[in-house]
Amino acid sequence: MLKHSKLHTAILLACCSLSAFTYTVSAQEEAPTKQVKNDDDIEIILVSAQKRDQALKEVPSSIEVLSGDLIQEVGIDNGFDLVTYLPGFGIDDSSEIRTTTLKTRGIGTFTNSIGLQSSNLVVIDGEVLPRQSMLNLPISDVQRVEAMRGPQGTLFGQNTSTGLLHYVTKKPQLNEVAGKVRAQVTEFDGTDFSGTINIPLNENWAARFNAQYSDIDGWIKNTMPGEENYDIGAKETKAGRGQLLYDNGEELNVLFRLEYSETDTNCCSLTRLGGINPDFGPRPIVNVKDDGTIEGTTYNRVNPESTFEEAGGPVTARNAEANYGKTENFGFSMSADYYLNDEITLSYNGSYRDFDLYNSSAFFTVNFPVERTAFGGNESVDVIQQEFRISSFNNEKFNWVLGLFYHDTDGQRSEVRDGCIAGNRGFIEGGELTGCYSKQSTDAFLANYAATGDDDRSLLTPSRLLNSGDFTTSFENIAVFGQLEYQITEQLDATFGFRLLHEKGEATFARTDLATPSTGTGMDTFDQVLELSKTDPSLIKRQDDPTKFSDSDTAFIYKAVLGYDFTDDIRGYVNYSTGYKGASYFVTTNTDPAEADNFPTDPENSSNFEIGLRSAYFDNDLLFNFTYFDMRVEDYQVRASRVIDEDNNIIFAGYVNANEARSTGIEADVVVKITDNFKWSFNYAYFDARYEDFADTPINCPADDGGLLASRCTTDATGRQSFDQTGLSFPNNAEQQFLSTISYNTKIANTGWRANTRAVWRYNGSHTKSINELAFGESANPSSSIWDGYLTVSKDNVKLSVFVKNLFDKSYTTRQRINSEGFGEAFYPRDWKRYVGASVEYSF
Repeated sequence: MLKHSKLHTAILLACCSLSAFTYTVSAQEEAPTKQVKNDDDIEIILVSAQKRDQALKEVPSSIEVLSGDLIQEVGIDNGFDLVTYLPGFGIDDSSEIRTTTLKTRGIGTFTNSIGLQSSNLVVIDGEVLPRQSMLNLPISDVQRVEAMRGPQGTLFGQNTSTGLLHYVTKKPQLNEVAGKVRAQVTEFDGTDFSGTINIPLNENWAARFNAQYSDIDGWIKNTMPGEENYDIGAKETKAGRGQLLYDNGEELNVLFRLEYSETDTNCCSLTRLGGINPDFGPRPIVNVKDDGTIEGTTYNRVNPESTFEEAGGPVTARNAEANYGKTENFGFSMSADYYLNDEITLSYNGSYRDFDLYNSSAFFTVNFPVERTAFGGNESVDVIQQEFRISSFNNEKFNWVLGLFYHDTDGQRSEVRDGCIAGNRGFIEGGELTGCYSKQSTDAFLANYAATGDDDRSLLTPSRLLNSGDFTTSFENIAVFGQLEYQITEQLDATFGFRLLHEKGEATFARTDLATPSTGTGMDTFDQVLELSKTDPSLIKRQDDPTKFSDSDTAFIYKAVLGYDFTDDIRGYVNYSTGYKGASYFVTTNTDPAEADNFPTDPENSSNFEIGLRSAYFDNDLLFNFTYFDMRVEDYQVRASRVIDEDNNIIFAGYVNANEARSTGIEADVVVKITDNFKWSFNYAYFDARYEDFADTPINCPADDGGLLASRCTTDATGRQSFDQTGLSFPNNAEQQFLSTISYNTKIANTGWRANTRAVWRYNGSHTKSINELAFGESANPSSSIWDGYLTVSKDNVKLSVFVKNLFDKSYTTRQRINSEGFGEAFYPRDWKRYVGASVEYSF
């Protein structure tokens, strides 16, 4: 339900003070951005909205556009950083790159699995990248990024129910040899090198190549013994792209693109907030003290975790073996346009992509390597896309586009869990973890020691969590789509877009659980035990044959728009659009084939109602845009987990459907030319995202000392608990977001040099609370107000830049959460404290 008082305040703020920024357009193809200047007026940005170039105010949808030059200037190097500069969008940080997720207006797919399609898509030059982990791709040689809010499925294919990010890269040019090289250094030993060259081969052929290399040290202190030089956050990226263009200057142009990138990182980690729980983690473990006496205790009582206050900054404990991430990304595409005549164009866009991710991220941050591998393994996604279109634009009365779309995603993932967890207890001697044993035998050992004083280790039974899973998924999407636009009168126009789609999905699941060998100390690795099981079948506790799930569905989505030009400078529109996201399959080592009724979930169906105003005043010296929206998602897919047996690590886990989720709010943008050299822009987004109807969440009722949530919990006769989330906000959302930019450009005396200064203010309001934060009466992630400063001087072909991130050195977190025991954790970004950088660029 919308908070009316907050909404009215926000509307008043936006309308009266004009406090917002960002170009709001709807860009849906790969033609380059054009910028038209009228003397010293604000640039009029034209984007290829609705399959053709259109001016900003003509596009009846809500989107933000960031130019490639601005992306480079502010130091954005991947999609996760990009979202920082896009009010209305957000990132849910996680402890690994695989599960960090994107959200629009507070709603997204808040988990990441090959069996779960995303509510928000990443698209590059019209090519759909179906995995949210692909958002981690490097950003280089980009013309612009178009960030679209709301369903976009009528013209963008394959399941975009709430929003998307569209990268439009720079294309080869036939008219000149040109290029640039750039080098950047930052604190944390950061380096970034990139180069681009454009080469006309003859009057019809041109090529473009770009390459990038970057490296950065970690900024989160690591206290794991022996890993003190392995700070967390380190990342190395290598990327390259080659393009070849054929253009006969008349009816045909064809573009080929080949690209590759890879990233190695140990990102990321939660860090502890406030006090440390001395009993955190598996307990009781066995600790042999220096004097030979033995105690039953916890890891944190032997070697406690460190806190932010003690370390003077974010701190964690991670071992390199269980904390790494690597992605490899290869893509090839071909696009073509053939002009049948002055009015009709045939277009084709086909692509293939192979994306591989290798990842492990331990759950525990205690100062002992209790986990070697946590859901580590391989994830591979192969994607094929084909799209054919026929279109007719630039007509006075009637414009249209019709197309056929095919998209196939095949995913494979292997997981391994190898840890002294899940009912198993560690044995520490000499300050090191030397053994891992079952809880029952550990309890018996400690009881015998307490009674007799005997160190009888024959009572200990080696035991370690050792399991693996292999999963596959396939999603095949076929659709016919189109959009029709009609100019009813000189001032009134109407648009109708549609997509009729058929999707088939399937998934397979197989799992192997291994017993720990009776000899040894329970420290054998999964691979070692698997090899032993070839001659000792008793080591195989469970080995499933692949279980298969499948489903298919047909859906029709559409959008209907009315636009009206009140004057030459003021345009309004009303937009109603629907979206779709296909069924999902929960495939992980926690999957239980006995819960097959939960696989797959029902598809998501979204709807979005918008009223928008686009305006320009004083010969384009002032631009103002305003949007009100009401976005709903029926059968919203969400992950739910319920612990059944903590000691034996038995849980119900899977995806379920919430009946309805809803987000309502406003977005407003202002750009003002104060003088010929002085400009100010401001963007504001407010949204209220919550569960409209989710009365039967299959999760454990949270601990609730204050009684705030007790009335929402029910337990049936079998002991099954459920929790009513109806009316609760989505957690970890900054419901108010601002982005402001002030820029000043001037000559430096008569030197021939020019200087440009830019100040950027990023504000995120305090975040909405999680269930645990509500239950314990704790605060959520607090608001942040961060300033960045940039100075660039240029002359002829040379550009020198310096920047300061977090200018006023204000520590902040992008996410905080309270665990089920009431202890806090947080994510600190790279600019949690002030740091500086500089770059030099040479163009030719």
